[in-house]
Order: sequence, then structure tokens, then C-alpha cells
Amino acid sequence: MDVLIFNSVSESIKRAINKKCGLNLSQTRLLLFFDRHQNETLTMGELAQALSISLSTLSRQIKQKKTAALIQVERSKKDSSKSLNLNAEGLAKAQELKDVLRQIEAQVFSTWSQEKIQDFDSKMQIVVNNLMADELQINDYI
Repeated sequence: MDVLIFNSVSESIKRAINKKCGLNLSQTRLLLFFDRHQNETLTMGELAQALSISLSTLSRQIKQKKTAALIQVERSKKDSSKSLNLNAEGLAKAQELKDVLRQIEAQVFSTWSQEKIQDFDSKMQIVVNNLMADELQINDYI
């Protein structure tokens, strides 16, 4: 099996999201994160930790003009921290993104039965779990 096929699938999905929604991967991750967490307001540090990225990376992402238009940033009155969540435009874009992801999923699995989709999903979860469990061992090969 050519495990690099996962990269081809990933790149195709990223291109479709960019073409249909105008979003890059970091914007997609932010929108989906806030959507999955009911748009809970988080500090920059909490969000960076939740996304497993550095604070400086998150800060750069938030400063991008297109990303800044989707995010509400509130400065703390007691310290230098900033809290974030999606603004109205971000919430609308998150919904658009979810609609596009459903379209992509429908296209990808259009010829599959629900049973085959569930089986595939289960197997993919095993792949993800195996990769996460063996991450240190995989890094030894690199």
C-alpha cells in the first residue's frame, strides 16, 4: 500500500475547501474548532494549546487579514491576555465550511453503502489511533 495516498487525499480536500470557501488549512482548523466547542471564548494560550500549535504561530494566523475578519479579539482589562471566539462573519463562514465538507464527503462516498462508510470510518480511526500511539516510534525512522 502506498501510504502517501493519504497526502493526495488531504491535498485534494484542502484545494476544494480553498476553492469553495476561500480558506486555508489554519483558518479551516480555527473555524471547525470553535464550531465544535460552541464558539466558547478562549484565551490565546488556551486556543494555541487546544490546537497543538505555538502561541507565536497562532498569533501570526490571527493577524492574517482574512482570519482577522472572522475572529473577535477582546483584550483583558487586567493583563495583556487576549480572548478569542468567532464573530458573526466567522460563524457564517463556519456554517459554509461545514456545508462544503458535507458536499465533499458526499462526493467521496457517493458510490458506497452506509455500511461500507461506517466500516471505513472505523478502520480510519484505528489508523489514526495507531499513528498517535506510535508517534515516537515513527519519529525514530525520520
